[in-house]
Amino acid sequence: MPHSLYNRIQGSTWQERIEDGYLCFLTGDFRPCKPKHQFPRKDMIIVAARVNPQLWAAVEDYALEHAGDLGWVPTPKQVAVAWLMHMPPPSAGKLAMVH
Repeated sequence: MPHSLYNRIQGSTWQERIEDGYLCFLTGDFRPCKPKHQFPRKDMIIVAARVNPQLWAAVEDYALEHAGDLGWVPTPKQVAVAWLMHMPPPSAGKLAMVH
């Protein structure tokens, strides 16, 4: 990940952090792992972030088109959670969930 993107993620809003994760997913720079547990968990922090609807749809389409390569079909929420767990912002705690 470019250092400039890392710095932007650390100093940005939840929406920007999630959208950066979506962009990394769409470019193939981030591949979320299939979760081993059900969401939400009791130790999760719930995050309300309204992301760009076109970006949300692009993530859905990309996940369907690349299901074979990914080994599963993640939803946009699952991509966002995996991204935040992969690159947790300082205030995220252990996990975060998007709705």
